[in-house]
Amino acid sequence: MFSYPLQVHPCRASVDAVLKWRPQKSGSSDSTPSSGSPSRSALLSTQPGKSGTKPSRSEMGETRFAAITTAIIILSYIVAMTVSSLQVVLAYVGSTGSTSISFILPGLFYYKISSPDSPLHQRLLKEDDDEEDYNPEDLDNSNTEGSWTARFKTRQFRKDLVRRLSLALAIYGVCVMVTCLITNTFFIVAH
Repeated sequence: MFSYPLQVHPCRASVDAVLKWRPQKSGSSDSTPSSGSPSRSALLSTQPGKSGTKPSRSEMGETRFAAITTAIIILSYIVAMTVSSLQVVLAYVGSTGSTSISFILPGLFYYKISSPDSPLHQRLLKEDDDEEDYNPEDLDNSNTEGSWTARFKTRQFRKDLVRRLSLALAIYGVCVMVTCLITNTFFIVAH
């Protein structure tokens, strides 16, 4: 009973962050908490060092706090009352959580970061170009420009291949998750 608030707090903060999140416009490059992910200070109810102040725009209001907490408690009690075995819960959590963490999210994250339109990708390319400018191997091969172009094309081909493979990994993860969910459902119904 006393550990339940410890479990609700991170869940409430995550639900609040998901509900507040809005995609950034493609032209904006600032990373303020109101335009992207919430900052760590958004999880606190007041600003540090100031007692009794009103919550800032990025912080959760009392009504929102109560509504999200009530929804989490009611939904968790419904699950606790209807599920007779922890095995069922762990089967669904494993089939969704494990495949998301292992296959789906890494593939989608890399696919998104490696997008040519992404500002982060542009910064990473600039850093790669800066590293290549001072590569001692290039000094030996500076006379043969054809080999540099072939190497660049091969490197670009590899980047495109890895990007496509990351999307394939995410799609494979979705297939594995759907298969596991269907299998779990049929085993539960069979018993």
